[in-house]
Amino acid sequence: MIQTLKKKMKQCARGWLLTNPILFIKKDVAYPDNPQDIVFRVNQLMVQYEYYLDSDLTIEKLCRETNTNRSYLSRAIKRMYGTHFCDWVNLYRVEKAKEYLKEQKTGKIDLEGLAEKCGFNSARSFSRVFKNKELCTPRQYYFIQKSIKY
Repeated sequence: MIQTLKKKMKQCARGWLLTNPILFIKKDVAYPDNPQDIVFRVNQLMVQYEYYLDSDLTIEKLCRETNTNRSYLSRAIKRMYGTHFCDWVNLYRVEKAKEYLKEQKTGKIDLEGLAEKCGFNSARSFSRVFKNKELCTPRQYYFIQKSIKY
């Protein structure tokens, strides 16, 4: 009986570090204690280095920068923001587009150029995402902002 119990304990403990007779804790640097830590670090990188302006940004690229794995980062973003990675990155891009639109002096807006500057692959996807987040198109947003100022 004792030998069977030892054998089962050895099978269960394979790859795990026994720190308490009752609890097993897996030690892995890819999983910090708190998902807020990793999201906070990724947010800092997004703001500091403006990774969201890269139209080829993927979750794998951010994982390399934060030394974590794809599934953990995805779950942490979902848990913190309630959204998927792509939608989360698009929030940064829309905010940057709003900054550009506020700085715009003339009434002529180049949507293709603005979309490219903000990290979108096309003006069509930019307009769709912008309208989804702000409930108006980029052109409407520009004219609303100009009418509020004056």
